[in-house]
Amino acid sequence: MDGFFGQRGKQRSVHNSYFTLPVLFAMLSNHCNMMYNHPMSWLVLVLMVTSVVLIRQFFLLKHKKKINWYFPLSGVVIMLGVFFWIAPKSPQAQAQDLAPPSTAEIQVVINSRCIGCHATHPTLMDAPAPKGVILETEEEIDKHANMIFIQAVQLKVMPLANLTHITDEERALIAKWYEGRKP
Repeated sequence: MDGFFGQRGKQRSVHNSYFTLPVLFAMLSNHCNMMYNHPMSWLVLVLMVTSVVLIRQFFLLKHKKKINWYFPLSGVVIMLGVFFWIAPKSPQAQAQDLAPPSTAEIQVVINSRCIGCHATHPTLMDAPAPKGVILETEEEIDKHANMIFIQAVQLKVMPLANLTHITDEERALIAKWYEGRKP
């Protein structure tokens, strides 16, 4: 029995050291929409956890005076590959030859997909509009055009968790509207 509990405690400590960074990453990934909005978010999580474990393995071995650069380099390569893979891309508008839609046409999309939260009296939540952004009129939509483009088209974080089921075609329409606006 001598040393049994000490060995078991050391073993669990090593296991915990492997799990600390992946668990922290999983908790913080909720704040990085690219991680959870990706169609293969489970694979993104697995690859990111693998890269963190490889980096952690390097430090555990380094404490034993064994330096193997394969582990951190592999982890960084995997991480950079994932970042490149999931980086937001601007959608290409389907109808390149047509004139950009007007703000009035975009307001139809906004009214069906965004107004539930971004209204004076939101219907989808019991709180004021996020960031105080109201999108009930054409003037308000034009005023927040840059934020609409970034949040709905580039990052695809709005509508939150795609609660209102905005389509890629509607996002492309918003992109075409934004890019065709007069400065």
